[in-house]
Amino acid sequence: MGGIDIERVSVQRPGACIEDVSLHVAPGERVAVVGSHQPSLSVLIRACAGFERVRQGRITVAGTDVGTADRVSLLRLRQSLGYVSIAGGLLSNMTLRENLELALRYHGVRAADARDQVGARIDAVGLQTDADLRACLAPAELCKCFAYLRALLFEPAVLLSEDPSAYLHPQGREIVAALHAEAAARGVTMLIADDDLDFVRPLVDRVVPLEAAVEVAS
Repeated sequence: MGGIDIERVSVQRPGACIEDVSLHVAPGERVAVVGSHQPSLSVLIRACAGFERVRQGRITVAGTDVGTADRVSLLRLRQSLGYVSIAGGLLSNMTLRENLELALRYHGVRAADARDQVGARIDAVGLQTDADLRACLAPAELCKCFAYLRALLFEPAVLLSEDPSAYLHPQGREIVAALHAEAAARGVTMLIADDDLDFVRPLVDRVVPLEAAVEVAS
């Protein structure tokens, strides 16, 4: 399993900034970075996946230097990552179920097998009733839960989540917490960012406050 090394990293985008952040996440460890300015926390998670340019410092994820990796290396890394954005990032013109099936089909799984695998995952979390809603018409909570199911389809070595608690009501929180527990049991390395400390504390081994590092953005 891959670990995460963040060495004196600074990232800036409009309305969000982190400065001089260092953090080591050991293979199989679960860590949450917390603070009052969620956009800046999310910038750090996005930088770990290679979606934000690092202005200073170095990020290594599962042995890959994200800042210097070429396109092929970055794509290969992302295939070993589970990634959940704040809103989930599902394709809006497809159903929730089809979003999961498409991910499997993209990786060469036969259509019938993809239907079976996705059906089993959906049944396991009790969301079969709503699975055929189009993502553009589904409640944000459902989209978030299905985004988690999609991120964990391939049992990734590393899970990155920008804001696990966003859009979740009690049922969604239970589902996401259960998915985190299943991933933890498989030894998945996790780095998550959230401004809801009460929600994330039970999900992780360690909580790292980043208030000082995001002060400039707040």
